Amino acid sequence: MKCFRSLLMALALTGILCASAGAYTGTFPVEADGQSTGVQACLMVPLRAVAEPLGFTVTWDDGGVLVDNGTLHTRVVIGQDRYTLTTSIDGLVGMSAPFSLGAPPYVANGVTYVPVALFDALLGDGAVTVTDSGTVSIQAPSSSSTSLANPFTEYDTLAQAEEAAGFSLQMPDRVPNWMDSMRFRVADDTMIEVLIQGGDQELCIRKAPGDSDISGDFTVYEWTQTVDADGITLELRGNGDYARVAIWTRDGYTFSITTNADLTPEAMTAMAESVA
Repeated sequence: MKCFRSLLMALALTGILCASAGAYTGTFPVEADGQSTGVQACLMVPLRAVAEPLGFTVTWDDGGVLVDNGTLHTRVVIGQDRYTLTTSIDGLVGMSAPFSLGAPPYVANGVTYVPVALFDALLGDGAVTVTDSGTVSIQAPSSSSTSLANPFTEYDTLAQAEEAAGFSLQMPDRVPNWMDSMRFRVADDTMIEVLIQGGDQELCIRKAPGDSDISGDFTVYEWTQTVDADGITLELRGNGDYARVAIWTRDGYTFSITTNADLTPEAMTAMAESVA
């Protein structure tokens, strides 16, 4: 994918610059006077104008925007760089893990803008391309069904997930009282994820070898704080009275907890202390 001067000019006009969150379509390296700036420009597109020609309906939904084509949908929340995909296609995982696209949706002059990479997620990797003339092309799949890219393999039990990943995961002493289901998944044989869900609330626990941030949550929160607890150092992020993210390392492994439920920093810390 090439980056052209005219396209960079359009990107600059959006005013959206973000740290690289991975090799997502729609992010472009930015140079200044021929030198790398070390940042990526996120290409933002008007949601309704792009989604509707591709067969999606776009409706406002209590502070968010629902994008749905009958078999696949996502609900984006203004100001939150946290996305999930949900499908009703038989044989596919119902909901993806939360992921980041490097920039949150925003509204300008009554128009909702989202990262163009959202359409790669909705339509399948490679749906978004940039031609040699600098035109951004988004192509719906030719088949009647939409596939949901899924890097995870799902298992019936935690023990099965541990065997596939090659390491163990100690779960918290207590689980939320709103829990309806608990799912065990492994991504690329290198990361265990436990997704706890209940209604519209969810809590995601991850463990992988190494020391990088595996939370997948690049939302800019109101506060960040560091907490020393039980031999580990936690980085907590949150809004108002509640923590939304906890990341830490222990014994050669990296961990994260992310949630949209209302957990106080104390409750998040207590939960993280019992995960190993």
